[in-house]
Amino acid sequence: MALLLAVAGAATALAACEYSDDVGDTTAAPTRTRRAAPPPPSPAGPELAMAETRNLHDLGAVLGARPDGIVLEGAGGLGGAGVRKAVKALPKGTYTVTAACVGAPTGNISITQDGLRDGGKLELALDCGKATQAQVDLAAGPVYAQAYRRTTGPGAGEVAGFWMVPATPGS
Repeated sequence: MALLLAVAGAATALAACEYSDDVGDTTAAPTRTRRAAPPPPSPAGPELAMAETRNLHDLGAVLGARPDGIVLEGAGGLGGAGVRKAVKALPKGTYTVTAACVGAPTGNISITQDGLRDGGKLELALDCGKATQAQVDLAAGPVYAQAYRRTTGPGAGEVAGFWMVPATPGS
C-alpha cells in the first residue's frame, strides 16, 4: 500500500512539472494536473469482526428469550448510523419495546412514526449490559426504529438489539 501511494505521489509530482522547452504561448489556457484518487477505506479488521460477533452473542443473553408475536426487531453494530429497522404498517395500540446494548457504556434507541399526525415516539437511553423495557403508544401506520450510539466515529465492536411486541393488557 505504501509503495502504491509513493508511486501515485511521484506520478502526481511529475505531472505538475513544467520544462522550459515545453513552454509555448504563456497566454494559453492553464494546464490542469490530476490528483491521485484517495485510498479506499480500510476494511474492518478481524479483531473488530470478532468483537462484534462476541458482543452479538452476549447480547442474546442480555435480551433473554425471544417472545412470541414480535412485530419489529433488529440487532447489529452501533458504529456509524447504528441499527435501523422499519415496518410499513402496524395497527394502533400499545407496544412493549425491549432493548439492550453490549460493548459500550451506553447506547440509545428511538422508536418514531415520523410524518404521522398523532404518531408515537419513544426515546430510551440504554445502560449497556442490561435490558431496558418500555411501552409506547403508536398510531396505525409505519414505524421506524434506530439503535445508535452518540458518536461520529466508526464502531469498535459495540452492538445493540431490540424487539417490539404488542403489550399485554394490564401490563
